[in-house]
Amino acid sequence: MKKYLYACAVTLSMLGSTALSADFYAGAGYGFGFHGGSAYLDGKRGDYDNSAVYSLSGGYILPLPLLDVRGEVEYLRSHTKVKGQKSRQLDALMGSVSGVIPFVPLVDPYIGLGLGYGRYDHKSTAAWQYQMGVEYQFVTVPVAVGAEYRYLKLTETCGKHEDRSKFHSNILMLKLKYLF
Repeated sequence: MKKYLYACAVTLSMLGSTALSADFYAGAGYGFGFHGGSAYLDGKRGDYDNSAVYSLSGGYILPLPLLDVRGEVEYLRSHTKVKGQKSRQLDALMGSVSGVIPFVPLVDPYIGLGLGYGRYDHKSTAAWQYQMGVEYQFVTVPVAVGAEYRYLKLTETCGKHEDRSKFHSNILMLKLKYLF
């Protein structure tokens, strides 16, 4: 019984010390979304145009012994349109969890999943995403730069489009983070 209590105390102290060394950050990103899917409006089919994507994010990186875990909240915005129609705004608020591999030389690769809320053409729906990327953290300043790929999918038809309408996006993005 004493060995069990001792093992629990050591484990909790290790987790507590890593929680105190968590790195909080704020970031921004700019990229390009290759939008896919089809929109049906008034019986006519149209494809989504590609467009620029902007993001603002905040989160923290919790260093663990073999894998750093990152929790992030991110706001994405893009002005996209169905070909031949006026531009509409896509907004998404996503929460994601990523695993960061800290032992690769020079860069930190990561992979993650996220759930959230998307809004397109004044209608809201659930959204999900997966993402992967690499980051480089400068040694002399608390700044990190990175490149990321993400797949974003809205789960329902949005806006004034018919039920057959679907929206998804492959996004390539450059990111900049400031670590506190």
